[in-house]
Order: sequence, then structure tokens, then C-alpha cells
Amino acid sequence: MKVYLINIYDIKSNSIVASNTDDNILLFALNEVTDLELQPLIGEKYLKKLNTGVDKGTLTNKDKEVIKDVIKPFLIYGTVAYALPYLHNKVNNKGVNVSTDATLTAKSSKEVDSFQQLIMLKFDSYKKRLIDYFKSDNDEETNTNVQADTTSASMGIFIPDRIDISEHLYNSQANKTRW
Repeated sequence: MKVYLINIYDIKSNSIVASNTDDNILLFALNEVTDLELQPLIGEKYLKKLNTGVDKGTLTNKDKEVIKDVIKPFLIYGTVAYALPYLHNKVNNKGVNVSTDATLTAKSSKEVDSFQQLIMLKFDSYKKRLIDYFKSDNDEETNTNVQADTTSASMGIFIPDRIDISEHLYNSQANKTRW
């Protein structure tokens, strides 16, 4: 059984996610954000140490604070951001369908995208905070990649921190006439 640094109750009680939201979808999204976003930032070794500490109840006070103050908000907003498409859309034998309840009306695709961008902005803020914390904590075990971008790359939205436009600039200045 997989160990998580937060649980579904944490996500539901500290976000806009309703208490009757499908736990399986949230677990799926939590797993994705842990594997695709958190692990590359804090490293597989440190993540395994935290998971073992949670599983065996042997976390140090420092690790408990890191989880509570830095990792937990990151995982909450990351899970919400990753879960939004899964909560709104369902894949079945009829294709991709919009999910609605009998008394609710589904938002348009444009409205869902706008809402997801708002959640992604918050998630990216928590991601930047997590990166900054691990860059400056002076602990060899928790050093994050100093080249890590502070925006999420796994949701189809990617804005790199550093943009290299040298090739585009070179191509735009090239002589376009034929001989």
C-alpha cells in the first residue's frame, strides 16, 4: 500500500473540495502530483525518508514542520489542480462525457479552464514556496534542483522561468530573400 504525506481528509478540509467528492479521483490526482511534481523537486531519497517516517511514525519534528508548512499546501493545491479535469469529465464506452448531478449544471469548458487556471496560479505559488524553502534550508538531504521551474509542466500549461529566444531571434533576423 502506498504511503501519502497527506490524506484525503486534509485535502477536503483545507480546500474548496466538497466532502462528498469521490476519494478515488482525489487519490489518483494526489498520486500524480506526488510522482510528477513533488518527487522531482525534493528528490526520491528524501521523499522515501518522509514516507517511511509517516508509515512508521518516526518523523523528526523538523520533518513534521516541513510537511505541515511547505509540502501539505503544495500537495493540497496540486491535488485540486490535477483532479479538476477528472472531476468534470468522465471517460466511458461512449467517449468523454461531462459529469453532472441531477440538480447541478455543468460549467462550460471555457469556465472550467478559467477556474483551473486560478487553481494553477495558487499551486504554482505553493510550488515556488516549496522550491525556495528547500534551496535555502542548508540541508544536503533536501536540496532541490536549483534549475527547477516554478510553474507546473504536467497540466499542459508551462511557462519556463528562463526563456532562451536566441534561436528565434537568429531566425527572425536571417535574410529572407532568394537569389
